[in-house]
Amino acid sequence: MGYVYLMMVALFFSFGGTCVKMIKPYFDPSMITFMRFFVGVLWLLLLKAVKHQSFRSDFRASLRSHWKWLIFGALSKFASYMAENTALSIGVSYGNILVQPVQMILMTVLGATVLHEAMNRYKWSGVVLCVSGILLISWNGLSLDAFLGQNLALTLLYVLAGIGAGLFIFAQKKVADHFDILDSNLCMFAMAAAVSFLVPVSQSSVIPSAMPDVRCFIAILFFGFVTGIGFYLNAKAIPLVSFQMVALLQSTMVFFSLAWGILFFHESITGWIIAGTLMFVLGIFLIQHRPGKQPSA
Repeated sequence: MGYVYLMMVALFFSFGGTCVKMIKPYFDPSMITFMRFFVGVLWLLLLKAVKHQSFRSDFRASLRSHWKWLIFGALSKFASYMAENTALSIGVSYGNILVQPVQMILMTVLGATVLHEAMNRYKWSGVVLCVSGILLISWNGLSLDAFLGQNLALTLLYVLAGIGAGLFIFAQKKVADHFDILDSNLCMFAMAAAVSFLVPVSQSSVIPSAMPDVRCFIAILFFGFVTGIGFYLNAKAIPLVSFQMVALLQSTMVFFSLAWGILFFHESITGWIIAGTLMFVLGIFLIQHRPGKQPSA
């Protein structure tokens, strides 16, 4: 079931850009971010009800002891989604394929510097490939002036989104032994929803520009489902499959995202983007590769 969960998660998250493009004509990025968290919380509460799962007996004590990490995770995920949704609103629907390699680079750096995990030639090679793939996609064969214009700005937004996503996972790891994964995500997403609702500063930011159509409502519900249930399924899958397969199956999301961009929005995919995507997918796999022990002489 672990493989099924991961493929479902990859498929779900690949629709992120599609959802933003369907919601963007009516709501700005800050409200898209709020609705993604808010509806995600509703899906998680529904899941708890279906599972008849109550909060752990030590939930309040854990909340008092680890509230700083929960707030840190909430702010990190808010920054990640705010940057990602802003970039998706401006650029192509598959632009968020850059988030995953940035996240992996950050997690590798944090693992080496904070958790004192050993680096090896596989991880270093993976980091180089991820960075090269990101730069190749951002450049996309454009002139220097074009690269330093909107393309660079969008890339920086996705870099910020990847950093926020990596810090969120780091916060999840810090509280993993003290909370059920469903409850910790529920807390952090609820906090992030509250923060994102405070971002709009004008009435026009909150009220849609026109009456949303059916596609917009479906996209809002599905975007929240992806956020809430997607992360839950991902956490369920990780203990069930090998570490290398987690990275490999998660990275298939980028190919789905590219396909939806072509199919739904007729967006062009250049050879630069394909080459950069293949480079960072290989880089992600190498970063998480765990070489077996060499036989003793």
